[in-house]
Amino acid sequence: MDLKQPTLGVAAAIIVIGISLGICVGISPAVLGSWLALFTIAMVPPQSVLTLALQCRHPASIANLPQPARGFAFVLLTAVVGAAIALAANAIFGAGMKPPTPFVILYLIPVVPVVLFLIIPLQCWPFSVLFPKRPLLMGTSVLAAALLITALGYYTLCNFDFLSQAPFYRDELNPKGPFMILVPAVFSFTMFIGIQFLILLDFWPINKIPPAAPFFGRQPWFGILALAFSTAIAWVMWIVFIGLLKLDLMTYQAVSVSMIYGMFILIVLMEVVPTLKVAQPGRGFTLIAIGAALAFGGFFLHKYIAVTVFGLKAGPPGFDVEGWICSAMLAVTFPLMVTHASFFGFYPLKRERPEPAPQLQEQTH
Repeated sequence: MDLKQPTLGVAAAIIVIGISLGICVGISPAVLGSWLALFTIAMVPPQSVLTLALQCRHPASIANLPQPARGFAFVLLTAVVGAAIALAANAIFGAGMKPPTPFVILYLIPVVPVVLFLIIPLQCWPFSVLFPKRPLLMGTSVLAAALLITALGYYTLCNFDFLSQAPFYRDELNPKGPFMILVPAVFSFTMFIGIQFLILLDFWPINKIPPAAPFFGRQPWFGILALAFSTAIAWVMWIVFIGLLKLDLMTYQAVSVSMIYGMFILIVLMEVVPTLKVAQPGRGFTLIAIGAALAFGGFFLHKYIAVTVFGLKAGPPGFDVEGWICSAMLAVTFPLMVTHASFFGFYPLKRERPEPAPQLQEQTH
């Protein structure tokens, strides 16, 4: 079997989403939102470094293995690094409490968009400049920087005052910053939606700026342009969904995660639909519309399962359905999508063997 796009992406989506929902239905919502979320969300940043920054070409000893050994080896490496991050984060941010609490889960979640911002719009700058011939050191530096940047934002911007009556609450773990933790966390995910829009648009319209102003064609300035664009998109979405439609923050979080879900299907599993031969920006807007439809379907599919299987209730006071949707997508579906498409190279749906990975890979930006 050696499927081509878009058949490959459709088949992969059916398999991955089916496995993901099977896992989520097979465990309790409490475990999904605590232990499973702790370890799988912690795996996403190293997974992002391996797949995006290193393009699954390093370590070469793993990259050169035949499938499916290659995929399993990358999964094992990601699991080991992710477990180390999870345990360290739970000790630092969650005082080692068992099961892990929102103190640590809500630290780990924003690490994901931060590491993706460093890799995609900034192209691993400045580490790509510092370590151009040492890709593993570059990737490790990007991962460490994402963890540290998120910790800095966590301690200076966030508070957990809204959980002060919860049984697990500890005042000494509350950073007591100016913003309720969900505000910067959800806004960072909304910003990443803007980055996904840019990917689908082939970075239109900001790619029109460097020809007229070459200064903006270099890093970090091009990355700053992309971040400014994504921030503008995030503000527009915030105004529309929270300001005009009056969605509460938890519901909007589920909506934004579902939007990422829809775009992920197109970007990761369908490889940006190469068979769609339409000039930009029309091509990008078409894909964004398709992604929004997939997000809509994904949101209501997950909501239906949360209600019918577990009897969860949507909305206040617990927002149990919204929390389950976010946990299912962030902790299970997103990592599985990347695992199947990048680590396993769509095996067994696609059996093409990639070119051997070099021992050293110079990054050009």
